[in-house]
Amino acid sequence: MRKLAARDLNGWLERDQALLEARQERKDLRALRNRVVLAFLLFNVLAGILFVGGALLVSFMRSFGTTPSQLGLILGAGWGASVLGALSGGALADRIGPRRTVLLTTAVVAGALLGKALSRHWLQAGICHLLGMGAQAALFPSAVVLLKGTVEEEVGSSLGFLNTAFSVIAIPGAVLTGWVVGRHGWSVLFLGKFATYLVVLPLLVLLLPEIIGRAGKQEEARGVWLEALAHPPLLLVCASVFVVTVGGYVHAYYPYFVQERFAADVSGLALFDSLYNAVWMLSNWPAGVLADRVGRGRVALMGYGVTGVAWFLFPFAPSLLVTYLLYSLYCLGNSLGFYASVFALDVAPERFKGRAVGLFDAAMYSGSALGDGAGGLLWQHWGARFSFVLAGGAYLFGTLLLALGGRETHREDGRS
Repeated sequence: MRKLAARDLNGWLERDQALLEARQERKDLRALRNRVVLAFLLFNVLAGILFVGGALLVSFMRSFGTTPSQLGLILGAGWGASVLGALSGGALADRIGPRRTVLLTTAVVAGALLGKALSRHWLQAGICHLLGMGAQAALFPSAVVLLKGTVEEEVGSSLGFLNTAFSVIAIPGAVLTGWVVGRHGWSVLFLGKFATYLVVLPLLVLLLPEIIGRAGKQEEARGVWLEALAHPPLLLVCASVFVVTVGGYVHAYYPYFVQERFAADVSGLALFDSLYNAVWMLSNWPAGVLADRVGRGRVALMGYGVTGVAWFLFPFAPSLLVTYLLYSLYCLGNSLGFYASVFALDVAPERFKGRAVGLFDAAMYSGSALGDGAGGLLWQHWGARFSFVLAGGAYLFGTLLLALGGRETHREDGRS
């Protein structure tokens, strides 16, 4: 009896010890997750305080007396820099680790901002712009891999929260940027942005952890580009975003349609940008929470489908009010479709997750470059209705490819 009682007591003690260890592990994971999310939250807040969008970028380049052809050269090369940056960032995340890649690319972006502040010629400013574009494209894959490694299945809600926080700050941040440029000029603006990055860099160094267990796998990650390119689910997901960005070129040309159809003035067009930011601010975080619960692929599928319907119906809108509603529907679809980038991470094995996000982003940037370039000719020769219907068809085809990517993933999981 005494032996039996002692055995039971030992069993209870072991179970209690296991429970305590499990609780401590969960507590440590929560603390780690909070550190990472806090680090990127501070990054987004400081980056959004002085927000420079596409229109202000064009204004900055024109301040050097840049001709349209010179501006087109810089903007076109920007897509190429983004493609190279996305691929490089994904490879670096796998080889040197996502934390180091985030710190390195953030430092490069800071250097590019300082270069813009000191530029005295359009070519100098253009080179700094390309450097910043490439570094920002390289930053995203490593940031997603780092988030995925620490928050695990809550990566969607974490990204949604961070995107929402950035939108909240960037909306007034764009107004503040305009005021700074008007009062003090472009050099002061970019010096201010450089200062925000100097503040955020030490915060990232202090808060971002290295993913445990990843350092030993960095050597294995070398030479896996061919393996990543031969992974069917990843290829299908990348093909889907390439198709929708090529066919979705109407996002750059719809103002022509709105002005010609409804004689909208500048304030009427500005409302579209406000709608975009507002819908993203309200929808992206809930979409991330939903994506964590039902799957990132399913939410991205809904996003592609909603976007396709919105663009298909766009040329049939009877009034400007209906056009605003359809554009809001497009913005919602775009917000949901954002999680296709995280789905690319989900379908990839651990050894090339960084490359997976890099390939996805490279496909997206390549599609945007091709679509924006060829889209003007298609719009001019075939008209607005053809372009909108083509966009709807492209998103439908992209939805099919994305669904096939998810199906291939389930099939491979079944084999393993």
